[in-house]
Amino acid sequence: MSAATVRALLVDDAEIEFLSLRRMLQKLPKPLYRLDWAQSAAEGLSALQRDAYDVYLIDFKLGPDSGLDLIRQARELGVMKPIILLTAYGNAAIDAAATEIGANDYLAKGEFDAVTLDRAVRYATRQARNMIEMERRLAENRAVIDRLQLETERRTLAEAELSKILASMVTEQEAERRRITRELHDNIGQSLTLLQMGLASLRRCSEIECTVRGEAAALLDVTRHMSAELHRLAWEIRPAVLDDLGLESAISQLAADWGKRGGLTFDLRLFLGPRRLAPEIESAIYRVVQEAITNVVRHSEAKQVGIILKLRGEEVICIVEDDGRGICSDQREGSDARPKGLGMIGMKERLALVRGTIEIESAPRSGTTLFLRVPL
Repeated sequence: MSAATVRALLVDDAEIEFLSLRRMLQKLPKPLYRLDWAQSAAEGLSALQRDAYDVYLIDFKLGPDSGLDLIRQARELGVMKPIILLTAYGNAAIDAAATEIGANDYLAKGEFDAVTLDRAVRYATRQARNMIEMERRLAENRAVIDRLQLETERRTLAEAELSKILASMVTEQEAERRRITRELHDNIGQSLTLLQMGLASLRRCSEIECTVRGEAAALLDVTRHMSAELHRLAWEIRPAVLDDLGLESAISQLAADWGKRGGLTFDLRLFLGPRRLAPEIESAIYRVVQEAITNVVRHSEAKQVGIILKLRGEEVICIVEDDGRGICSDQREGSDARPKGLGMIGMKERLALVRGTIEIESAPRSGTTLFLRVPL
């Protein structure tokens, strides 16, 4: 549509309506209307397919055909130009039907003049432009949603693949720990035991000089220390009791070991009993408890540590609580400069592999509490 001329098409089976409407539009000083006529639904559909007009005026009754059907076909073809329905009489039902099929407005014949028609054309034109803009925005939004959905699917697949890789790595890591522990115990441990026995025998031999016996005694002390360190190292790598007797026994032994080495008093409330959990769950919880106690020893200056382990519904709950100096809120977030940051990240990653979660509550000089939840 130009500022000077409006190209309009009337689809009506009565020529008198075309002539009357053309005379009416000629009374307008501007804009100038160029009105063409299609005298059947078929001619109207052909013109709509070409979409060569600025506005379409379509009669409600087109001989055996319906103007409503023609409007519906036009919208299905993607015609977005303004369409005004002309009807012999107007009521709410016609209004609703016209709006539903995509007409921009409707006029009752004999009840409008040139000014009213021009106003209806301008209104329908604005409405059609708004509809085109709305469709454009909807298309943009749909494209954005499709891209976001695609990116979300890709991210979900990547996260699932990463989780699978991490789970495989942890499984292989624990298997390697078991192998190393067996090697330490079966090979190096046995060799140290034989060495201790030989040195002890050498020290008791009366035919050897006293200096030799003294050196044998010193070497025996070294081997005993090596044996103790070997046992401790094997325990930290992978406690055999975790595989043989389960999570409760492993935590009890861990507490006993740290009680001797770290001067801590432990209050254990372990309620699993003889029940065994899935190996990956036992390993994850044990490693998190191990890391938590290590953090207590290194950073908290605590004297007492409480550990609760129990089943609740379809999940296992573990709580580790100390009476130390506590940590600030920024320390819980975990940056490289914070002592517990990397430990907390490792705990979360281990638990995530078994769909577990961890929460932390702490305040300065009020101790720290860790809450672990793992679904069974």
